[in-house]
Order: sequence, then structure tokens, then C-alpha cells
Amino acid sequence: MKDTERRLAAKEFYEYWKNKGYEKGESQKFWLSLLQDVLGVTHPEQFITFEEQVKLDHTSFIDAYIPATHVLIEQKGKGKDLQKLGLNHTQQIKSLYH
Repeated sequence: MKDTERRLAAKEFYEYWKNKGYEKGESQKFWLSLLQDVLGVTHPEQFITFEEQVKLDHTSFIDAYIPATHVLIEQKGKGKDLQKLGLNHTQQIKSLYH
């Protein structure tokens, strides 16, 4: 994918997703579309996993994980106040690797 094609794809992606934000129903579609349509990943379903179970002080789930890059994704719906949710998982994430 050429740079100009990628830029156009990114704009189209943004226009499609800008007013959406239902985490439970759209998260996986969002990431698969981003990976394939904008970043050019073929077979993105083989590149990313969803709802990976992890053990912290309780059982929890990571919304998405990209093993090749060790990227953990925690996605929240549109309009969620992340400060009110107390989302500071840095220490919890560090504990996954120790």
C-alpha cells in the first residue's frame, strides 16, 4: 500500500468510525478494519487476538493483544471518563511479565 493510498484509507476509516463508540459491539470490527484497511495487514484475524484472559488480583480480560508487537489494547466506549474509571493499569500490566 502506497503512502497516498494509506492516507486516503485513514481518512475514510476516520469518517466511518468518528461517531461510533459502542465498545462491546464494535471494538473487534474497529481493530480488524484498522489493521487491514489502513495498515495493510493481510488476514488481521491471524495478527490480533481478542478478550485474552489474564490473572491480576482477579480474572480480567484484555480487549485485544497483538503478539508480534507485544501490544495490549484496553478500549473504552465513546464518552467514558477514563479518570473516573480509575484506569491506571501500569502496575497491573507490569505484574503480567514478572
